[in-house]
Amino acid sequence: MEENEERKTLSPAQSAAIFDLLSHHNVYSEIRDFRIPGSLKHYGPPFHVEEEKPSTSPALQGLVSKFLLNLPGLKDVPEEFWKVQLHDIIEGLERANLSESYDKGVVGTRKTVATAISALIEYPVRGTSGGFSKVQDPDPKYDLSKPEDLSKAFRNLMDASIYGTALDDLVAKTAQTDKLVDHEPLIQAAHEFVLVNIASFMHYALILSPKGQYLLKLVGNVNRLVPYVVIRQTLKIGNVATMINAMMKVVLAKMSVSTITNWIGLTSGEDQGMNLMQSIISTVLHWDNRDLESRASKIESDKAAALSKDQLHCLKEYVEKSREEQDEIRRQSQQTSISIVISIFAFSSLPTDLSEATHTLALEYLNVQLSIRDRKQLIQSLCHSSPDHVTTTVRVAVSAYEPVIRNVHKAVDLSDTVSDFEAFLGDMLKISKIQDETSIPTVGDFVALLKKHQYSCHKFLHQVCKNGKELTGWYLEWAKEAASHFRRETAHSDAKIRDAGDLTAPLNDLFSKLSAEQQNRILPILDRQIKYIDEMHASSHKRLEAVLTSPPSKNPIIAKIIASSANSRPSSRSSSPAPSEKGIQTPKISPSGPSSDPGPGAYLSRWQDLLDNTPITPLSPSGKVEKASGKAVVKGSTKDVNGEQLVELPDGKTGVEKVRERVSGEGSTSGKPDVRIVVEAMGQDFRALLAARGVYW
Repeated sequence: MEENEERKTLSPAQSAAIFDLLSHHNVYSEIRDFRIPGSLKHYGPPFHVEEEKPSTSPALQGLVSKFLLNLPGLKDVPEEFWKVQLHDIIEGLERANLSESYDKGVVGTRKTVATAISALIEYPVRGTSGGFSKVQDPDPKYDLSKPEDLSKAFRNLMDASIYGTALDDLVAKTAQTDKLVDHEPLIQAAHEFVLVNIASFMHYALILSPKGQYLLKLVGNVNRLVPYVVIRQTLKIGNVATMINAMMKVVLAKMSVSTITNWIGLTSGEDQGMNLMQSIISTVLHWDNRDLESRASKIESDKAAALSKDQLHCLKEYVEKSREEQDEIRRQSQQTSISIVISIFAFSSLPTDLSEATHTLALEYLNVQLSIRDRKQLIQSLCHSSPDHVTTTVRVAVSAYEPVIRNVHKAVDLSDTVSDFEAFLGDMLKISKIQDETSIPTVGDFVALLKKHQYSCHKFLHQVCKNGKELTGWYLEWAKEAASHFRRETAHSDAKIRDAGDLTAPLNDLFSKLSAEQQNRILPILDRQIKYIDEMHASSHKRLEAVLTSPPSKNPIIAKIIASSANSRPSSRSSSPAPSEKGIQTPKISPSGPSSDPGPGAYLSRWQDLLDNTPITPLSPSGKVEKASGKAVVKGSTKDVNGEQLVELPDGKTGVEKVRERVSGEGSTSGKPDVRIVVEAMGQDFRALLAARGVYW
């Protein structure tokens, strides 16, 4: 009995583990809540506020309050910006009832983006909630070729920014030089660490992620429609007020038949035209719908499909059903282990005896219809809503940012900055395109790409810090205040001790309120979670080492793209270090196909965990609920809107499997534990804890 009583107190490491897993699940749960209309009703500042009533999304609300509401420029927007324009845009998207990945049988684009965002922002959520422990004895020596030194440098820079004067020192040095080599070894090593991790994220998002090549296509389509020449010429206007007015006309001016007839007095109705931004959104999504409608027509006219007109009509009707009806049909599918297609037919009393081939075609048809409706709803919400809150939001934001824009315009050649960005984006689109199995980009290729273009960013920051002292002061004060939110309130915090920081005691209080049975079931899970976290970070360290020690890529296609990017704008990149000079070099290309090795970053494992836990309808008429990590689901998710396979997955391991095996395989002794018991027992109380601590209104 005494032993059981002792176990009811969490050790520091167990507190850290429970903090890690609860925050991981809570952040994504809060993001998921935005599917339901009314999520902003009790959100708190900057939306509707009820005195002393906690936010229903405390993690997200905390980040907004700490880092956005006090941002220079954004802090000056009127209340209507949040409570009317932005509120109504979000509400409109919630009411649109966009589709679920479960119904499509594949991982959706929104699911991919939402899980990626969640995996990234859970880190600042933990940092601001528990605090960042102070490094007691920072080591000033760093070797850019050693992964442990790069990790240590990033940790020490964070410490110096939160508890020291690193931000002031960095700004002062940046005002003096635009060369990275002139900075302190700490900055150079931390810069290298951040650059490799950005490259790793880009590689996973665009190459290893099932929707990566489709996301790349979307970015490419948008890039084709941006009038860079007009924007550059407009930014060259010397008078700031004239330049801002001209840019507003370029971006926000509407043009349609009703615009002209209203102007000459023939009509006085609501203007239904679209501005440039809305035209780009509408055009890109219309291109998708054109291909999707072509796929739907082929299925409808396929005489061998064995799908009756009633069945096709039933699937088409499902996408327009209410949220409640769709939830009920989806629930029946999950509870009775039948596919969503069979559940839809059963709900409408239609024949459910389908062959595998017919069922596959029916699921594809449902996927197509859902995708078409999603895009139509997005176009309606963002481009054709009345009143046009999107245009108003941009106007209000530009008005609030006018002092910032004036200072940037004086300090920097914005036209040249746009050219640099266009060059980078163009090279990224080229290098990220998977041509064939011999030209699969690696993490090292993205590292080389970033190194070729990093001087553009360094030059911009140097000019701002040197020529825009007032502007630099605004953002420096904001950055210092932002860093202060990561300080621990707990006295004598030590980076060598793993705990939950300021939440160690509150989490112990929550745990103590559980029954003895619940505690005894949870404690072993936490011990396995500790091992899992250790292996996850060890795996990331090994992947970082692999990137640092890999030789340059010998792939001629990618090498040509990287080399040409270096010469495309010599004035911007003449000082950029070559990728083989020092630090990180480009690794060898993987001969195994699209599943080239993932790069460093524990967030990749967290991202993959969220995707793995996405339920997908059974791909057969009956069977267990699929997971997004299944090979069949992954393969289906790589299809373009026209039905063509964007990536031909090899017979070997997918990128999804490689990320997972680096954590739970190849010598792992624990694997990721099933933490549902912990989330069910403490998830709501954890959110309530964050909400109570976050109330400042």
